Amino acid sequence: MILPLRQRHRRIFAVIGVLLPVAFVVGIAARKAMPLRAEKNWVTELREAEKLAWERSDLFSQVPVRVRLLCGPGWYRIGFSAGRGFAKPDLLVYWVAGQQSVSETLPDQAILLGPFDPSLSLQLPPDTDRRGGAVVLYSLADQEIVDWSKPIPAGELTK
Repeated sequence: MILPLRQRHRRIFAVIGVLLPVAFVVGIAARKAMPLRAEKNWVTELREAEKLAWERSDLFSQVPVRVRLLCGPGWYRIGFSAGRGFAKPDLLVYWVAGQQSVSETLPDQAILLGPFDPSLSLQLPPDTDRRGGAVVLYSLADQEIVDWSKPIPAGELTK
């Protein structure tokens, strides 16, 4: 590289080195503030509307899982808490509507609710209160059903 070109590059990078941080600070300072909502958050309102319908530890026979059913205006959510020493890899929760016989494979009409996570409550399908059903715990890593819950009749969902 020739000397005049090196000098030009040195000046350009010196200017960029000063202007770029200044432009960044000016851009952050000129940014408009996020408006705060005066009204309640709709998620908070939904959480306040839900109530605990029941909590049971006898739904599963092979695994120590406590199940709680939360209900709100027109919806049901199901939550879990695992007992000590219960650890299964990649555990998924499925809902099987209606009366199904226990089998070694997932039925075709099984609906994935989500991952087994004690900090989450999972939304049940809309027709749950009319049909009832069962909860299936499925290990994705082992490709096997860990346990079927006892059938939950439609009338028992609102107890």
